[in-house]
Amino acid sequence: MPPRRPQTVYVFQGGGALGAYQAGFVEALEGADLPPDWLVGTSIGAINAALIAGNAPADRVMALRSFWDRVTRPGLAPHLPVNPFTSLWQQGLQTLQTLTSGVPGFFKPRGPLSWDMNRRAPLPELSFYDTAPLAATLRELVDFERIAAAETRLTLCAVDVRSGELALFDNRDGQTKIGPEHVMASGALPPGFAPVQIGENAFWDGGIYSNTPLDVVLDDSERRDTLCFMVDVWDASEAAPHTMAQVLTRYKDIQYASRILEHLGDHERMQNLRRALRLVGRQLGPKAAADPAVKELLALGCDSRIDVVHLVMRALDGEDSWRDIDFSDSRLRARWAAGLKDGRRMLARAPWKAPLAEGIGMRLHALDDPG
Repeated sequence: MPPRRPQTVYVFQGGGALGAYQAGFVEALEGADLPPDWLVGTSIGAINAALIAGNAPADRVMALRSFWDRVTRPGLAPHLPVNPFTSLWQQGLQTLQTLTSGVPGFFKPRGPLSWDMNRRAPLPELSFYDTAPLAATLRELVDFERIAAAETRLTLCAVDVRSGELALFDNRDGQTKIGPEHVMASGALPPGFAPVQIGENAFWDGGIYSNTPLDVVLDDSERRDTLCFMVDVWDASEAAPHTMAQVLTRYKDIQYASRILEHLGDHERMQNLRRALRLVGRQLGPKAAADPAVKELLALGCDSRIDVVHLVMRALDGEDSWRDIDFSDSRLRARWAAGLKDGRRMLARAPWKAPLAEGIGMRLHALDDPG
């Protein structure tokens, strides 16, 4: 029997308007014979993941483009000369427009009453904005019956409001039929968006718990050979700030950037140990291998190998702490183009194709690694 090919997994971080970078990455991989077997997403990453899983492979980039075109705001005062002052003025005006008017096809203001911080209201109304436009957009652009058929696995991350625990909506768990409400729950970031009620539970944005859900993949019990693309939109490694505006920007970078890299080494060591157990087991004689205690120990091992490919979007020039709600056409085009460029660069390198030493079970590839 020929060896089973590695599963391809896309893991998408949350980040609002920054998610256009992920869409560009998907376009870069179009035609590369690396379609996703499994998509894992949080917040805007959940929306992108649902658009992919809920469309035929040939229609996925078109569906992503339709969504991002729909939520794009036209540039303001394009006739003004381009210089640092006018750029800053336009950016501030774009932010003010989003805060006061919302984003078409995504969210709209609830009205003045929502700003009364002591007003009691039902859970689904506890927010500054109403995401009913997003529900309509998802129903139009996503085939939820295709998602239910589970040809492509889809896992969306949210947080249970009452327990504070991570919740996973998975179309292969035999219990969840993913609908617009599950996608919206994964992106319900307070206080902007209200909790989404599903059954007896209410859920907020999964980014509150973990904005980069790579653990979902690394802890998966199936333990298949895996090529995992982790596509982040917050950069934890940018320069220290020099102004108060940069302080606010850097604060948000660190708040939402991936924490997974801090303990990825632990996952790597664990995966290497699992593989070593299997390699040792093959050297045992029949009598030793038949010992119940040895069999129990060897069962903890596995032969699978994991390549984690990490892409992270670098901030564009002149962006501020509000960039995750900057849906202006120029910014979204630039982020999409950055994802397309970085995806193509990584494909050209294809470091996951390099042979692995026998004892290695997991390795990490960054875009700017040497070689």
